[in-house]
Amino acid sequence: MRYTAKAYAKTNLFLDVVSKRDDGYHDIDSVMQSLSVYDLVSLELSDSGISVECDNEELDGTENIAYRACEIFLDFAELDCGVKVYIKKNIPTAAGLGGGSADAAAVLVLLNIASGKNYPVSELVPIAASLGADVPFFLIGGTVKANGIGEILTKLPDTRLSFVLLKQHSKQSTGAMYRLLDSIEERPHGDLNGFIESISCGSSVIATGIFNSFETCWDMDMLSAPLKAFSPLKIFLSGSGPTVCALFRDDFEAKACAKALCDEGVKAFAVSSVPFGIEIV
Repeated sequence: MRYTAKAYAKTNLFLDVVSKRDDGYHDIDSVMQSLSVYDLVSLELSDSGISVECDNEELDGTENIAYRACEIFLDFAELDCGVKVYIKKNIPTAAGLGGGSADAAAVLVLLNIASGKNYPVSELVPIAASLGADVPFFLIGGTVKANGIGEILTKLPDTRLSFVLLKQHSKQSTGAMYRLLDSIEERPHGDLNGFIESISCGSSVIATGIFNSFETCWDMDMLSAPLKAFSPLKIFLSGSGPTVCALFRDDFEAKACAKALCDEGVKAFAVSSVPFGIEIV
């Protein structure tokens, strides 16, 4: 039997890299938000072995984080079987939108169902954290405060927001981006509590508190230039980049912006906030 889920992208409405830890990870204060663009992840149990097939051939095989998610779940659950995973990519890769992490979380959720183990989310979170700092978020999704390395999660009230996503550039690995950030001695920090208080106040107020430490590593004027003519409420970096998000007042404005950019040959996505990270279909 095949099991399928939508694995939704994310952005960081707030991302303050607080400090580097002795174990090499970084403590963060963050508010993550699920977005309506998603990958489609399917899997079925087999007699033995693990395989990962993706419509992007570069993401096939053992290097895909979804493969590691299979390995770690089978080991944790002490299952003597194999898994076949199929991924249809819609989330841009290496974009700061969490596509790989979302796929890994979807694999954990689907294996939890397919195996009949039905572990509570609280037991899946440590497994997810061993795969990557932001993987646990996708098990909850919506609007979530994340602390520690990203594994201490607090659900926040969901809000309805409209965005345009734009990725025109490439970046170094996330690890390299953190090393670059560490090399910047003087960098600003955001007001997490103040931002959380703004979440229930609507898009215009939320826009004033959006913050991302990694913006100090990028030429934000260059990244955001194509969006400025459309007068969004805020243009900000997603994750460690290079995708920028433009926050608009409503879906109508966001879709008009995305269409105009696409008509000019610039690939842009109009998306909205969603209240979940993984959705079984």
